[in-house]
Amino acid sequence: MKAKPSLEQALCIVALLGIQDREVPLHGRLIAKHLGISTSYLKKIVQKLASAQIVKTISGRNGGIVLMRDPNQITLLDVFDAIEGTVPFVKNTGLVKKIFGFDQKPKFMKMYDLPDLKDQQPIANALAVFGDAEQRYRQELATLSIGQISPLSAGHPLQLDWTAWIRQHSVE
Repeated sequence: MKAKPSLEQALCIVALLGIQDREVPLHGRLIAKHLGISTSYLKKIVQKLASAQIVKTISGRNGGIVLMRDPNQITLLDVFDAIEGTVPFVKNTGLVKKIFGFDQKPKFMKMYDLPDLKDQQPIANALAVFGDAEQRYRQELATLSIGQISPLSAGHPLQLDWTAWIRQHSVE
């Protein structure tokens, strides 16, 4: 499985917003500049995050992007699903069963004069391995929230307005 580059960018956006003062929307232009991406590309990512009800946009002069939920209620899986979708990594089309399922095992054995046919580890089980790996991957992503990866100050979650910092230190 290969994740889209926008997954890393989405994680950065959500992490920035996780620290951002909840009363102060962060302007999309500043986020795009800080990440070194175009505002149109940022909008595509934000649309996906908004569809997943992770962020929302606030219009107006003092508008911008804010989290819709507490950072502790947003998991890495939520962000992953928003960007990558929930389609399984490997889709079972039935081809393995068609080719190796031996629906006509007795005829197959007779044709090749096989005394027996034992498939200790049927080829069809290989697809199940992919499914199990994906399930474990998704479970692991669900164990960590944005709040858990956010920095602390004096033992409390850091919460600040990124605006001034981004204006001074954005990627050129």
